[in-house]
Amino acid sequence: LETIQLLWHQQKGQYQLSKETIELINHKCHDLKHQVQAIRAVKDEKERETYLEKIEKSVQIYSAIVRTGNEILDTILTEKSLICENSGIHINCVADGSLLAFMNPVDLYTLFGNALDNAIEAVRSKEKRVIDIMLYERQSFLMLQIVNPMCGEVKFEDGLPLTTKAKNGYHGYGMKSMLHTIQKYEGHLTTEVKNGCFYFNVMLPLERDSNKK
Repeated sequence: LETIQLLWHQQKGQYQLSKETIELINHKCHDLKHQVQAIRAVKDEKERETYLEKIEKSVQIYSAIVRTGNEILDTILTEKSLICENSGIHINCVADGSLLAFMNPVDLYTLFGNALDNAIEAVRSKEKRVIDIMLYERQSFLMLQIVNPMCGEVKFEDGLPLTTKAKNGYHGYGMKSMLHTIQKYEGHLTTEVKNGCFYFNVMLPLERDSNKK
């Protein structure tokens, strides 16, 4: 029953995320429609150029599409980038998605989806709204680091941060889900606060015992 309730809660969150994404795209398309109509009526060259600049800004939403070499990761990052676009959050991403070929798509979404949701929530109300993502290989290990600025105090328990959200029956499930996924692939998760930023670090072995699942 607990698992079913958790899945329902996650599906509800996914629906809300999809809804916000669609609303953002609809809003941009609505703006474009009116801007194009305005351009048709403009004769002054400078005024026309102003409208064209506005259109250029509107279509920048499509620059949120991310290409990393992994289709699942691209989908997750693009989805989150669209939400960030709507909230004035900038994502810097340097990622070799081909390194994630060994991961189950559900596990991949659990790890990156939860980690990015946490980072977005942390910076949404901050003055500096930036999230840095790095995914690379080092000495036969996959290294993932997600960094976001923060203010206030973060409380830790067993090396992991405690959620700041209200206890609603799903308290801490996101972090537990990520930890379970990382351990499934014989990896390690560490988190720390340093120089005013929160660091989410994952290390997964790229060469594992083929007899283990």
